[in-house]
Amino acid sequence: MAGDITVLAPEAAKPPPPADDAAGEHRGRRPGGYKKVITTTIMIVIAAVFLVPFYWLLISSLRPANRIFADAGDFFPAGPTLQNFETLFNNTPVFTWFTNSVILAAGSAIGSMVVVTMAAYALARIKFPFRNTIFVSILASQMLPFHLLLIPLFLLMIQMSLIDTYVGVIAPMLAHPFGLFYMRQYMLGLPQDVFDAARVDGASDYRIFFQVVVPMVKPALATLAIIFSLEQWNDLLWPLIVMRSESKYPLSVGITTFTGLYRPRWDLVMTASVVAVIPIMILFFLLRKKFIGGLGQLGTGGR
Repeated sequence: MAGDITVLAPEAAKPPPPADDAAGEHRGRRPGGYKKVITTTIMIVIAAVFLVPFYWLLISSLRPANRIFADAGDFFPAGPTLQNFETLFNNTPVFTWFTNSVILAAGSAIGSMVVVTMAAYALARIKFPFRNTIFVSILASQMLPFHLLLIPLFLLMIQMSLIDTYVGVIAPMLAHPFGLFYMRQYMLGLPQDVFDAARVDGASDYRIFFQVVVPMVKPALATLAIIFSLEQWNDLLWPLIVMRSESKYPLSVGITTFTGLYRPRWDLVMTASVVAVIPIMILFFLLRKKFIGGLGQLGTGGR
């Protein structure tokens, strides 16, 4: 008698159960989590250390003139006042000095970016004899202390009638060796295919520079804008030598007038220093993403 035959199919292979990510997170941190926390903590401590001098400068500007050094160790001043700012703005030409600093910083930054960008393009993308020798010679000039150049530059400014002028302060700073090095290294990382395609289309070097290169190096330009502006904004020695009229002093030179021989006005020094720091902080926060991106993309051309 034929019986019913039941065919038992092999049990289908079941996929392994999915890992319980939530349970894993509850059991412990991901690998490297502690290292990230430690690194973040160290960075916060370092940032706090750098911010302490600015905080002390700010609270000192809010103290009465006779309490600046008496309460120097008090980080939470009692009875802050704006009298120092009122005295600074009403009794000193601080607005004129501030305007002069803006003109010098903007002129130096724009002029330096134009000069170093065009020079970097020539040294990075145009082949001509002794190109590398010229580049190394320019970098070697960075090793000379600026103090050795003071007398020759001063005599040159006299011969060119540029004493007590904005151009006399800006002109010697336009050919910046570091800016040239930075921009040249950035341009060397730009893709060669872009230049080849532009030349196939019949573009000249001027058109390639203005329509191809400049848009691609905007992060580097933002980085140099901050560096050049900060350098000129804080410069004291060269503007002090060139400028003779108090009405043309930049803010850095104007602040030195408060430290007289007989009665230094430290209250005005602190207050004017706060005024001098704020514009650079604003500039950095406005361009911080491009600044960090420009530093991170050095040598890669933004790729």
